Amino acid sequence: MWIEAGGPSAVLNFQFLAGRAKPRRWLCFLLLASQALATVDEGRNAPAPASSFFTSPAVHPIAIEIPRRGVTALRREPRKYVPASVRVGGARYDNVAVHLKGATGSFRGIDDKPSLTLDFGRFAPGQSLHGLSKIHLNNSVEDRSFLNERIGTELFLAAGVPAPQATWAMVELNGRRLGLYVLKEGFTAEFLSGHFTSGTGNLYEGSGADVTDSLPRDSGPGPNDGADLKRLASAVTEPDLAKRWARLQEALDLDRFVSFMAAEVMICHRDGYCLARNNYRIYHDPASDRLVFLPHGMDQLFGRADTPIEPHTAGLVATALLETEPGRQRYRERLQFLHTNVFNVADLTAKMDRWAAQIQPVLNRSEARVFRREVSGLKERIANRHRHLAQQLAAPEPKPLRFDGGVATLTNWFAVDEPAGGKLERAAAPDGTPSLAIRAGPSTTASWRSVVRLAPGRYRFEARVRTADVKPLAFGKNRGAGVRVSGTPPPRPYDLVGDRDWTDLEFEFEVASEKDVEVIAELRAAKGQAWFRLDALRLVQLK
Repeated sequence: MWIEAGGPSAVLNFQFLAGRAKPRRWLCFLLLASQALATVDEGRNAPAPASSFFTSPAVHPIAIEIPRRGVTALRREPRKYVPASVRVGGARYDNVAVHLKGATGSFRGIDDKPSLTLDFGRFAPGQSLHGLSKIHLNNSVEDRSFLNERIGTELFLAAGVPAPQATWAMVELNGRRLGLYVLKEGFTAEFLSGHFTSGTGNLYEGSGADVTDSLPRDSGPGPNDGADLKRLASAVTEPDLAKRWARLQEALDLDRFVSFMAAEVMICHRDGYCLARNNYRIYHDPASDRLVFLPHGMDQLFGRADTPIEPHTAGLVATALLETEPGRQRYRERLQFLHTNVFNVADLTAKMDRWAAQIQPVLNRSEARVFRREVSGLKERIANRHRHLAQQLAAPEPKPLRFDGGVATLTNWFAVDEPAGGKLERAAAPDGTPSLAIRAGPSTTASWRSVVRLAPGRYRFEARVRTADVKPLAFGKNRGAGVRVSGTPPPRPYDLVGDRDWTDLEFEFEVASEKDVEVIAELRAAKGQAWFRLDALRLVQLK
C-alpha cells in the first residue's frame, strides 16, 4: 500500500506498519491516514521552491560576466567571492557573488572549465533566481553522463530523504563557451524551509570529517558550540549497545538516517558519508530536536555493482548503528524495501532517455558521441547493481574469512580509478614477480582493492611493494605507494617515492563487530610505477 502522507518517509513508515497490523486495525489506520492527507505537515519533504525551474524540459542558458579584476582575484584566491553579472535566459542579475568550487578530482581553475557557486543574494540582499538564493554549477568532469546527480536526487527523495534538486545548464563565461554543467540547488534557507517545518536550525558541512570532529556550520542562528553534534557523538561512542540504541534515537532522526544509509549503499555512493565520511550535510531540525543527514556530491554513483550490502563503513554513525542488532535489522529491512519499491530500473531508464533527449540538442557532435556512450554505460551499471542487490539480499549471510595459522592470503582484487594516461593491470614486476601493477598518469590516485568479511578482533594488513621513478602529487598528505584500510585513519601518512626495491608495508586495524572490510594498495603520484607482490598481500590475526 502506497500512501503519500507527509512525504516519502511517511510512505516507508506506513509500509512497515502494514505488515504488523491486523486487517481491521489496518483498515482503520488507512481511513485515518487518508483523512490526515489534508492536514499533514506540508513542510516535511514538500516540493522545494522553484521546482518548475528544475523540472523544465529546457537546458538553461547561463552567461556569466566577471570583470578582469575579479578574474585575477579568482586566479589568486579561487574560494573567495567576486561580483559578476549573470544572464539566465532573458533575465539579467547584477552583483551576483561568484567563487570557484570543487575537490581534488573535480577542481578546475578559472581559465579551464571551473565549477562555480553563484550566490544571488550575498551582495544584493533579496535577489534570487526563481526563488533560489544560491545555485552551484558543477563541471561534472567525473561524470561525463551528467546524470548521476539527478538520479541520486530522485532516489533519495523517493526514499524520504531531503536532497537538493538538480538540472542542467549550458554555461558561458566572459564570452567563452564552457559547455554543459549540472545545475544544483544550494543548501539554503529556502531549501531547508521546503523540507522541514522550520528552516532555522543549525546546518553543518561534512567533508572528510565526522560528528566527533568540529564540523563547520554553514548556517543557523543558534549558539555555534556544536552541542547538537556532541550529543550524537556521545551516542555513537556509547559502549553499551542497548544504551547506544536508545541514545541514537534521542539524538538522530533514526528513521531518516536508516533510509539515508540504505540509499547510499543502494546507489554505491562511494564518496558519501557512510562509505567515505565525505560529501554530506547535517541539519538540526528544531521541530524534532534531532539531527538529519543530507546527501551531497553524487557525481560518482553505481561504480561497483557488487558493492556489499553490509560494506565497511567509514562514517561513525553508520558503523555505530550497524553494531546494534536492532539497527542492523532495520537497515536490512529498509534496503530490501527500497530495492523493491524505489529502485525501479525500467522507470529510471525511461527518465534517463527523457533527460538525454533534453540535453543532447545543446551538445556538439563530439560531446554528443561521448554523452551517448556514457549514458549507455550508466544504464548498464544501474541494471547490474539492481541485479547484484537482489542476489545479495536473497543469499545467506557470508561467513568471516578463514585463517590458517593466523594468516590469510588476500584474493579477489579489483582495480579502482584507473588514471588517464596510466594503467592498472596484473603484470610481472621487473624481476618477473607476479604483481598488481599501477602505472601513474599526470594525476593519479589509483588503487587495487579487496573486500573480506572479518570477525571482531585486531588485524595487520601486510604487503610488499616495488617502485620505479615515482613522483608524488603536489597535494595531499600521502605520497607515492602505500596500503591502508578503507574508513580507518592511518597512524601517519605514507611516503614511498622514487626508485625502491621490494619494501615491506603494514597497516594495523581493529574490527569491533563482524563486517566487510575493504583493504587498499594504492599509488598517489604524478609519474612512475608501483608493483604489489600478489603472494605478499595478506592479513594476519593479532592476539
